[in-house]
Amino acid sequence: MSIVPELSATFWTNWLLAAMAGEIAGHALNQIYLHRSGRVIVALMLCFLATSILQGTTRRLPRVMFWFAAFLLSLLGAVLAETTDISMGVGDGGAILLIAIPLIFSFVICYRLTGNLPGPADGSNVRGFFWATAMLAQTVASACADWIIDPGGPSERLAIAVIALGIAATIGAHSCMRVPRPILFWPAFVLSGTVAALAGHVVLRSIE
Repeated sequence: MSIVPELSATFWTNWLLAAMAGEIAGHALNQIYLHRSGRVIVALMLCFLATSILQGTTRRLPRVMFWFAAFLLSLLGAVLAETTDISMGVGDGGAILLIAIPLIFSFVICYRLTGNLPGPADGSNVRGFFWATAMLAQTVASACADWIIDPGGPSERLAIAVIALGIAATIGAHSCMRVPRPILFWPAFVLSGTVAALAGHVVLRSIE
């Protein structure tokens, strides 16, 4: 059995829910343990690493392990985005740029070593790159959401319109053009992750 769910509407729906839950949990951790963010990040990375290793070594409950790992990387992304902003003092825009640099290197290194872009594949030589890249990509998405809701950030309506156009363009390219799946997967991943993070902030606002 494949440990990677099929990239269908169900996959993206589950990913939105996992990323939204991770954003909410990450915001809660930031509120409680921001002064100990280093320890929190180390603990989350160890949990995420253990889950990724367990997913690759056992065939029990493969889909459950996959979505638990997705939740963990979303939670870690929310904590990393906030910590980068606060600790570096560069603002949300600067945090996005700082996190985007290792994300680009992740694509380059994976392509140089494996000949492929990282993607949700079952091959052991790509799976590790996928989770590392996914963590960085979701951190960028969470930082983008923080920037959008920041009073000094861009117009929320304009940002939502840009995200909607990006999603529409990705779907159009997938339907009408023969573009390799990994190339389309990552823009869709970041855009959907940003939507999920924004939805998480909306839920938190309604609770508060």
